[in-house]
Amino acid sequence: MWKRRLFLSGLIASVLLGCLGCGYHLVDWSSASYATLAVKPVDGSAPTSVVRSRMRDALITRCLAGSALRPVDSEADLALHSTMSQYRENIIATDTDGRTKSVQFTFVISFELRDRQGKVIWSMRNYQYSDQYEKTTSQGAYRDEVVFLQDKALRAVADLVVTNISLAIAEHDARESSESKSEGDGGGQAEAQPDRTEEER
Repeated sequence: MWKRRLFLSGLIASVLLGCLGCGYHLVDWSSASYATLAVKPVDGSAPTSVVRSRMRDALITRCLAGSALRPVDSEADLALHSTMSQYRENIIATDTDGRTKSVQFTFVISFELRDRQGKVIWSMRNYQYSDQYEKTTSQGAYRDEVVFLQDKALRAVADLVVTNISLAIAEHDARESSESKSEGDGGGQAEAQPDRTEEER
């Protein structure tokens, strides 16, 4: 539970580099540059429609604040597709008057990042988020407070997704630079290879 909060602290980048066993993986980066991102509506069952809409809003907001990608509604260099397969909220504790003191949110969501050709270039499948949040006031409508806490949970997931995408883009750029340098150092050998392949056929 506390791992989620620590993960979103100032050490988020270093923790992400060690989370390959937690559902994060790079698939492939083959294009030279990406400037725009279309965040598609989050798919899922009807009961979660409001939550899914706010999940999309959180992703767009985080993308604007924490990445070099510009969210657009039209055709984009990249498209982020998401599916929320499960969602639950449970009251964990109440006070002596029966008012909610803390609530736990649990949901499972998958993400795929695709290029203009529809190729999946990054994914995080069946990511399960679960954390407990404390109510900050003893007064006020229960539903309003839960919505506020719900948004905090959705922002935590959006932080995770956008940071993963940013790290993937950084790794892609580094690889492109390295490959360009290698081609410049030994371009003659690289150009001769296709001719040998044709002769072998």
